[in-house]
Amino acid sequence: MYIKTVDSVGVAARGDADGRIITSGGGGYKENTLKGTQFFANALDMEVALYSATDAIGLIIYNPPLSGVNLVWNKWVAQVYAASIGMTGMVIAVGAQPTTPTTTTVAPLTGGSLLSGSTSAALSDSKASAYSIATIIAPVLVWPLFTNTVTIGIVGSYMTEGDLDGAFASAPGTCTVFGALAAAGVNVNLAIGWEEIEV
Repeated sequence: MYIKTVDSVGVAARGDADGRIITSGGGGYKENTLKGTQFFANALDMEVALYSATDAIGLIIYNPPLSGVNLVWNKWVAQVYAASIGMTGMVIAVGAQPTTPTTTTVAPLTGGSLLSGSTSAALSDSKASAYSIATIIAPVLVWPLFTNTVTIGIVGSYMTEGDLDGAFASAPGTCTVFGALAAAGVNVNLAIGWEEIEV
């Protein structure tokens, strides 16, 4: 299939993984957001536990064993706005989680990336669950995200962000943790985005 351009030159159409024609504009996640497969979660003003802790604190995304989807990771952000003396950075860690995590606190906001109001994001079709606190099976480090410095002051902001760009995905029956390296941290805002793709 060819698309006719304004100068009457035909160019080959490109399709996404679902067979839809890719159009320009709107950013790399527009199609996923509009078709309802793009999700996000955040955790605000958190203490962040060591990534390997079974009493996880930070941002924990649980993909149930029977979800039928892989969670494909993309944009993330962490804002460390006060000194965390022992924390040397943050990482992504993942572990097998055949049962639902216990002692949970639901993440402040999670849901579809197509926002239509202050509460609609929580009413999504996401197969995953997001927590800011959960008791889980200890995960292992997968990928370092950033390094931290103890010189961050009480006033001011230090923010790091990136895009995993689909380099990693979490299969059903896993917990993915955005946790601290070396020691627990304090006063951290976290957020992550993912696409859910059928297995």
